Amino acid sequence: MNFNIPCAVKGVGALLRDRILPEIGDNYAANMARMATSVLNISANWADNAAALRVAENAAIRALLGEAAGLAQGDLSDRLAEAAKSADPGLRVSELDAESHRLRLLLVESQAVLELRDDAAAREMDQRIWRLLEEIEMSRAPVE
Repeated sequence: MNFNIPCAVKGVGALLRDRILPEIGDNYAANMARMATSVLNISANWADNAAALRVAENAAIRALLGEAAGLAQGDLSDRLAEAAKSADPGLRVSELDAESHRLRLLLVESQAVLELRDDAAAREMDQRIWRLLEEIEMSRAPVE
């Protein structure tokens, strides 16, 4: 068996749920143990999905930045197009988070410019940005 963090954390949660929780007589302590089991499962799922989720998010943001580059002008258009062609610097969660932060700043900057315009293409892109941000946040919702 290969050791990995998600499997180990889920194993601890299962041990707590199946062996320790039934032995706890105090209601408060039992509820805290149930909550700890849930936190362990959520954490294990987070660890298992962390890199894949961030890679997919960054790719989706890059695709939208590439489209927004066509609506922007000058330096902003160039920076958006360059970001759209960029790649993740690595697969460590900290590296992916730093890249996500960089891409999101560009997304917000482009959105601020688009919101100043009063044309259908700008409004549609602005709505697509909002939808993407909502999808990203929903994909990060904890799953037990």
